Amino acid sequence: MSAPEEDLDGRSGGRRQSRARRVDAAVMWREGFSEEPHSGVKRRRDLRGTGAKVRVDKLPDTVGALREGLVVSVSRRTAEVEFLDEPDLGAVVDVAYSPRLELGKESLVAVGDRVDVHGLPGSGWLLTKVHERRTRLSRPGPDARDHLDIVVAANIEVLVIVVSADKPRFHPRFVDRFLVTAQLGGVRTVLFLNKCDLLPPEERPDLSTYERLGVQVVRGSASAGTGIEELRQVVSGKWSAFAGNSGVGKSTLIASLCPGQQIATGEVRSKDGRGRHTTTRAKVYPLPDGGRIVDTPGIRELALHRLTPSEVGLYFTEFEPLFGTCRFNDCMHTHEPGCAVRSAVAAGTIHPDRYASYVRILETLNR
Repeated sequence: MSAPEEDLDGRSGGRRQSRARRVDAAVMWREGFSEEPHSGVKRRRDLRGTGAKVRVDKLPDTVGALREGLVVSVSRRTAEVEFLDEPDLGAVVDVAYSPRLELGKESLVAVGDRVDVHGLPGSGWLLTKVHERRTRLSRPGPDARDHLDIVVAANIEVLVIVVSADKPRFHPRFVDRFLVTAQLGGVRTVLFLNKCDLLPPEERPDLSTYERLGVQVVRGSASAGTGIEELRQVVSGKWSAFAGNSGVGKSTLIASLCPGQQIATGEVRSKDGRGRHTTTRAKVYPLPDGGRIVDTPGIRELALHRLTPSEVGLYFTEFEPLFGTCRFNDCMHTHEPGCAVRSAVAAGTIHPDRYASYVRILETLNR
């Protein structure tokens, strides 16, 4: 018996096909794109399992000169790009992605990318090139070990890690993972301890360990207005990203630095002192005296999966003076006898919280 014939809506033998097996016009559109970047092409292609024909209109000719822009917002199929040249410097337009953009190990377009844009006949814009990223803040995408990292923000100069003195309580593991991620992405880090008005100085988290590592620490309170000017000097004139767990006051802090911007803020839950997510995707806010702030969404996992276990210790700078002094050259600093790092932890030279973060990252990589 011959196989049942498929009809145009993807049904076969009276049963609906899975979405993954149906004909995707967008895929056909991309596959038929000409090697010539600005040529208009029309193509006819068979629908799977039928004799029907469909004509897919290909990319029309672009018009005008190449324009340079900066990505300020990203969605699945389009992005918002701010022009960096005259005649409409600073204008923001919606752009579609060219099918010729090549997907590598990172997401196609990210907030902060510098891009080339071409106009389309009549109206509309097409993003045709993403320039090389100097820095990045990334998290794993679906099946990231084999394919894709999601770049939350590109080309940023400063990462401000926002933590709170209380409600929610301070988590050193969160800070340590972000410090490693920032080093991987080539980004300078600053630590802002928010909500200092909730506790007296002697009861606040001790961040001197990070200061000894060379991380700038700013203490203050967004709601009380303290520490804001010191932080403003850090981010003024720069592209910076702010990251923090829900409830630490990240959005309130950005609202203090960017007056006049509509920034959603939320309160912590009285039951457990945790916050509610108010940022669902990366957003860009201009600073009054120059520079931009990228407000990142809650990041549950950072892109550390591409590190090998033997490389993790390289990103804990307090380990560096001890390299080569362990009994074994391939020491992982976890259980081996004669380990100089573990001896330093026991002696108090390396903070036990930092060592615990190192071990936790190793465990994550070995899963």
